[in-house]
Amino acid sequence: MNISDNIKQYRKARGYTQEDLAKKLGVSPNSVSAWELGRNKPLMDKVTIMAKLFDVKSSDIIGDSIENEENNIVSIYEELEPLRKKRVYSFAENQLSEQNGKTIRSGRSTAAGAPIDGDYEDSQEEIVVRSEVPRGADEVVTIAGDSMEPLLKQGSQAFVHYQPVPDNEGQIVIVSIKGDGVTCKRIYREDGKIRLKSINEKYEDMVFPAEDIRIIGKVIISQKK
Repeated sequence: MNISDNIKQYRKARGYTQEDLAKKLGVSPNSVSAWELGRNKPLMDKVTIMAKLFDVKSSDIIGDSIENEENNIVSIYEELEPLRKKRVYSFAENQLSEQNGKTIRSGRSTAAGAPIDGDYEDSQEEIVVRSEVPRGADEVVTIAGDSMEPLLKQGSQAFVHYQPVPDNEGQIVIVSIKGDGVTCKRIYREDGKIRLKSINEKYEDMVFPAEDIRIIGKVIISQKK
């Protein structure tokens, strides 16, 4: 049954007249009449109130209206001129792309060389929707510097999964160095200290007391088949 039939059925089952229901909803009796005749549809807030009055779920009132709307969309699309069909299809395609994308932080940089000054967490950021985001990615950052080349090239982007402890020795991570900044390196633990190692051999290792290093997350390295 559709929403018009459902409103009428539940109203009568509760012993309400159209005037009674209209008064409880704060609308005119003509509005209730239009709903039941299918000339108009109630807003969702009115549906929610009716569901409480009738002691049913909102979906019980809405019924198969959504299915009917989907069928109407197809019918309307078929009547459009070719150019208008193309516009509708393009819009729908963009909507689907956004729906299937993942919201992820973007707009921040991390050094692959000398640490970037400033607190990483206080830097500028924005929320964007990216398609083809690896599973587990929380942020995409721009690599500043060449110390992680050739794997992570300067100016390229890398996906990061937030976690405070690396999975294994030598994992590539983003770390915050107390009083220094943020950098991207391979990480090794040794005797209460942290060794940060570059891939580019022209850079020397950096060694710090373990308490001076905060791991922001690991860099997700895609495995190409």
